[in-house]
Amino acid sequence: MSTSSNAAMARFADSQPILNMLQLLSQSGRKHFTETSVWEVCLCSLILGLEPKCSLQKLLEALPYDPDHTRMLDEIDVLNTLAHLGYICRPAPAELEDIDERLLPGLFIPSAGDPCIVLGRDAEGVLHFYDPLSKLISTVPPSVDGEGRIWFFQRYDESRQPTSAFMRKGSGHSWFRALLGRFSGTFAQVMTAGLILNLIALATPLFIMLVYDRVIAAGALDTLPMLVIGAFVAIGFEWRMRHIRTTGLSWLAGRLDNIVGNKIFAHLIGLSPTLIESASISAQIARIKTFEAVRDFFSGSAFLSFLEAPFMLLAVAAVAFIAGPLVFVPLAMLAGYLCLFLWARSRIRVTIRLAAKASSARQQFTIESFEKLSVIRGHGLADKWQEKFRHLSGREMMVHFQLGWLGMVTESLAHALTVLAVVATVGFGVHLIWAGVMSSGALVASMILVWRILTPFYSLCTMVPRLEQLRNSVQQVNQLMDIETEAEQARSFSQLPSLKGAISFHRVCLRYGEEGDVVFDDLTFEAKPGDLIAITGGNGTGKASVLKLIKILSRPSDGIIRIDDFDVRQLDAPALRRQIAYVPKTPHFFHGSIAQNLRYANPMASETDIQNALELADADQEIMALPQGLDTIIGMHDAHQLTSSLATRLSLARAYLQPSAILLIDELPNSLLSDKAGRNLKEYLARSKGRRTILLCTYREDFMKLADSIVWLRGAERPVVGSRDTILTSLQEHMELAA
Repeated sequence: MSTSSNAAMARFADSQPILNMLQLLSQSGRKHFTETSVWEVCLCSLILGLEPKCSLQKLLEALPYDPDHTRMLDEIDVLNTLAHLGYICRPAPAELEDIDERLLPGLFIPSAGDPCIVLGRDAEGVLHFYDPLSKLISTVPPSVDGEGRIWFFQRYDESRQPTSAFMRKGSGHSWFRALLGRFSGTFAQVMTAGLILNLIALATPLFIMLVYDRVIAAGALDTLPMLVIGAFVAIGFEWRMRHIRTTGLSWLAGRLDNIVGNKIFAHLIGLSPTLIESASISAQIARIKTFEAVRDFFSGSAFLSFLEAPFMLLAVAAVAFIAGPLVFVPLAMLAGYLCLFLWARSRIRVTIRLAAKASSARQQFTIESFEKLSVIRGHGLADKWQEKFRHLSGREMMVHFQLGWLGMVTESLAHALTVLAVVATVGFGVHLIWAGVMSSGALVASMILVWRILTPFYSLCTMVPRLEQLRNSVQQVNQLMDIETEAEQARSFSQLPSLKGAISFHRVCLRYGEEGDVVFDDLTFEAKPGDLIAITGGNGTGKASVLKLIKILSRPSDGIIRIDDFDVRQLDAPALRRQIAYVPKTPHFFHGSIAQNLRYANPMASETDIQNALELADADQEIMALPQGLDTIIGMHDAHQLTSSLATRLSLARAYLQPSAILLIDELPNSLLSDKAGRNLKEYLARSKGRRTILLCTYREDFMKLADSIVWLRGAERPVVGSRDTILTSLQEHMELAA
C-alpha cells in the first residue's frame, strides 16, 4: 500500500475532517451541506483526498452558482466543482479489480444505489471504499454487484496544454491555431467525408455521359436500369456523407463558439484592472463579440467552399481524362479567379479596417451618450449630440457603402469569369467534337465538371469581405490571448500567507496615460502595522488613487510601493486584494442576497457576526425592515434598489466583517459621517489602532485627529507628510490664507 493511500485512509478513518468541512460550508450559508447529503459528503471527501490544504474561499468560489443556496448537489455539480478547482474528470467502466491505485481516490457511481469514494488498496491489494451514508471504510462498495462507472481526477496542468504560452512558444502556433489542434479528429472526419463526397459527385457527370454515349447514341436501353440503380446508390451514399459532414461542422462551430467565448470572457476578467479600465465599454463588448465572425465562418458556406477547393483537383483530373485539352479552360479560369481574389483582397482589407474603426466610434459614442443622457439634457446639448451622431453615422455609412461597392464589383467580375468559362467550354468542346477528339456526352459531362470546379472559387471571391473580417477577428483573439492575465503573472510572483500591515511609498508618481497630467508626484510616507493614516486634499488630488495603488488596481508611473517590505510589483495581485478590506467611495454589489454580499468579505461570518457588523454600520434596522431581510436580492436592475446611504453603510459592514490587517476607506459622505454610522466608525477606528493598519481618505478634522500621521495631497505641488498635529496646523494656516 502506497504512502499516499495510507495518508488518505488516515484522514477518512474517523470522518471528523469531513464533518468539519461540512460544518464550515454550512456556516458560510450553504445549509444543504449536512451529514445526510450524499453528494455533498462525496465532494468534501474527494477534496480532502485530492487537495487537503484547499482553502474554504477557493472551494466556495468553485461551487456551482446557487442564488438561494438551497439546491442540493448532484453528480454534475460535483464534477463541475472539481473542474473549477483545476482537475480533469475522466470516466471509466467500473472494473474495480483492474483499477490503477495511482489514479485514486475516485468517485464510484453504481448502476443502482448511492455513490461512494474509492480510497486505495491495502497491503494485500484489496480496495477500500468510503460510504458517505454510514461514514465507514469497508472493502465492499455500496452496490454489491460492483457495476457502474468510476470517475478519476487528475490535476490540470495549464502549461502543458497546446494553447499555453509555453507550448505555443515551442510550436510557433498562434493561440487560435493551437486551439484548432484540439479538433484535429473532427477536421479529419469532415475532410474524409468531403473526399468521399467529391468522388461520388463524379458519378453524376459520368452517368450523363454514359446515357448520351451508350444508351441514346447506341440505342441500348437495356443498360439504362443498371445505370439508374447505380445513380440511386450514389445518391444514398452522398446523403449519408453530407449528413456526417454537416453534423461535424455544426458541432465544430458550436464547440468553438462556446470555448472561445468563455475563454475571451475569462481572459478579460483576469486582465490587470489598468488594462481593462483603459478601454471603453464598447471596446470590451467588441472583444467578446469578435468571435461571432469566426463562428459564422465555420457554420456557413464560405468554410464549405474552402473545404471543397482542394478536392477540385479530382474534377480537373476527370475533365482531363474524358475531354483532353478542354481541361485548359477551367485551369485558365482558376488563374483568373486567383488574380481577382488577390486584387479584391488588397482593396477590401483597407476598407474593412476603416469600417471597423467607424463602427467602433459610433458604437462607443452611443454607449457614452446613454451613460451621460441626464447631463446632455441638463446642459441643453441634445441637438449638438444628434448632429455629432449624424456625422459619425454618415462616415460609417460611406465606408460601408465603399465596402459594399467593392464586394459587388468583385462578385460581378467573378460571375463574368464563370459565364466566360461556360462559353469557352462550349465553343472549345464543339471544336473538339468536330475534330473527333471527344463525344457529345463527354462535352455535357465536362460542362457539369467545369461548373463544379469553378463554384467554390467563385464563392471564395464573393466572400472576400467576410474572409477579411474572419482574419481580423482571429488576429484580435490572438492578440488578446497573448496578453498575460494576473493569474499567469502570479506564477512567478510571491504570495504573502498573511499580512502584517506595513505599507510604504517611496517617491511615487502617478499620471493617467503617458501624456496625461501628473496626479501627484514624489509621494513618500510609511505606515507601520497598526498605524492610522489620514489622507486629505482637494478634489482630484488623488486620494482614492493612493488606495487603488495599494490594492494594485492601478500602477504607479514611477516610485516604489512596498507592503510588508515586499515590492507590490512582485506580489500576487489577486491574493493580495483578498487580504485587504476596502470601502470604496461608490460601493458595488453582486447579484444575490444581502447576506451573500456581506459574506464575500468573510465566508465564515456567522449570523451574529453579520448582525454586529450591520449594527456598527447603522444598517441593521433598515435591513430588517425589508420584507425579506438579509435574504433580499440586490445587485441587479430588477432586484431591490438600495439607497446610496444604505449601500455605503453595507459597504462599511462588509469591511467590518473582513478580518484583514489592512483597511482602506475612501472618502465617505459627510451626512453619513455626522450620523450614528459616522460616530460608530470613529469609535471603531480608535479601537482598531494598533491592531489594523488603516488608511482613511477624509477632509474632516475630527477624523484626522484620530490619525498617527497625515498625508496632504496638493495636486501639482509636492505632497506634504507629517505628524497629525503638524499637518493640522499647516492645514489651518492654509485655510486662513485662502480666506
